[in-house]
Parts: sequence; structure tokens; C-alpha cells
Amino acid sequence: MTSLPQIALTLLGLLFCVGDVAALGLVLTWQERAPTPAARRQRLVRGVLPATVVLLGLLLLAFTQLMLLWSRQ
Repeated sequence: MTSLPQIALTLLGLLFCVGDVAALGLVLTWQERAPTPAARRQRLVRGVLPATVVLLGLLLLAFTQLMLLWSRQ
């Protein structure tokens, strides 16, 4: 039997994952909207790659925490 806090934490974790994916899409869109190819490359190196590493790390952490939450049964 699952408890209410476990379900609430799962929904919160899934909401976090959706927001993380949306933020990743926003960062990639921002990079593509640069006016010149040189500006796109600069945005890629200085903004998109570090942000992508952080966002994907957070996404992996969230999935790991959700799996650990449900494995304790």
C-alpha cells in the first residue's frame, strides 16, 4: 500500500522533471535564435553546454530519487 506522502513526492518529482525538460528546450531555443553563426557557437559554448550538463544531472538525480522512493516497499 502506498502512502499519501509517497504519491505527493512522486508527483512533485515528475513535475520537476517536466520543468527540467522545458528549461532544456528553452535553453536550446535561445541558442538557435542567435542572429549569426558565430553568436550561436558562442552561446553554445558559454551557455548551452554548461546548462545542459547541470539540467541533465538534475534530471538524473530526480529519476534516481524517485526510483529509490519506490524501491523501499
